[in-house]
Amino acid sequence: MTTDFSTSTLLCRQLFDRDSFTYTYLLVDTATHEGALIDPVLEQFERDLQYVEELGIELLYVCETHAHADHVTSAGLLRQKTGAKIVFSKDAGIEAIDLALTDGDDLKLGNYTIKALATPGHTSGCMSYHVDDKVFTGDTLLIRGCGRTDFQQGDSQQLYDNVIHKLFTLPDNTIVYPAHDYKGRTSSSIGEEKHWNPRLGGGRSASDFIGIMDNLNLDMPKKINEAVPANVAVGVDYNPRRYVHDDFSMSDLHKAWQQLGKNEIIVDNRRVEEFAEGHVPGSRNIPLGTESNHAEELKAYSKVYMYCRSGRRAQTALTNLSLIGLNNLICVSHTGMPNWIAAGYPVER
Repeated sequence: MTTDFSTSTLLCRQLFDRDSFTYTYLLVDTATHEGALIDPVLEQFERDLQYVEELGIELLYVCETHAHADHVTSAGLLRQKTGAKIVFSKDAGIEAIDLALTDGDDLKLGNYTIKALATPGHTSGCMSYHVDDKVFTGDTLLIRGCGRTDFQQGDSQQLYDNVIHKLFTLPDNTIVYPAHDYKGRTSSSIGEEKHWNPRLGGGRSASDFIGIMDNLNLDMPKKINEAVPANVAVGVDYNPRRYVHDDFSMSDLHKAWQQLGKNEIIVDNRRVEEFAEGHVPGSRNIPLGTESNHAEELKAYSKVYMYCRSGRRAQTALTNLSLIGLNNLICVSHTGMPNWIAAGYPVER
């Protein structure tokens, strides 16, 4: 039984995933029953499908703001069940989708138009969606904050420019709906964020913003090595260990180092200051977050060995490089430089 909506209004239902602190948004033109979901979460697939079925919604689109690193999408399953088209930014470079949008593209939703606003910076493929008096900003603009810029081809200057010159030019009363909030807040407005956002508001300069972002020193998301490859596959028919090699220890790296070929390289994915304190002799420092800048160079090697302090950053760098086509990577995924030192192997400073 469908719900009888008497007038054409835009229904906006905000849904929440407690584990990843992710907001999913259900948009429906109440006159035509045409709907869209933004940023659905795999674990909430049954909940979201129940809303679609109970409200008699013709789900036209599943829109992703970017390839998330903290949860797996249910976009693929929703397409299988409803026939909805999967929507991403063209710059996300994801093949298993139906609509690849560029800045300014429109999606018709009944009597409403969803306008795509390309807002890269958190990742290279971020897209915000503006409809009616609402803007869905993903991780680009959060409530009193913004997404990090130190992985997935993030760029602080780019994020700053897109928020200041694109999002902050929307009317002040535009409601901001982010992809996450960790303090129980549900929405904000463009006017509020222009004034009160501690990173981007109050006339803060680009150089100040970049300085803030460069010194966040955040841990990597716990699910990044599962979530990013899964989301590239839109959440279905994926192997979560596709980019996770069998464990390669620092002892194995020591053996490789002893007989390192001319066309092989060892890469340290720790921060510059960590590298300076001591590293595998002859290794190259490519801190996590900068690896994509070296992709073409690294492709030329027959083998690229990667390590860090504990394995997490090296594994994340491996995932990011694998997603853009490198297949010559070997990663120390569960140990790191402290284990090298403890074993008494040579250290270069």
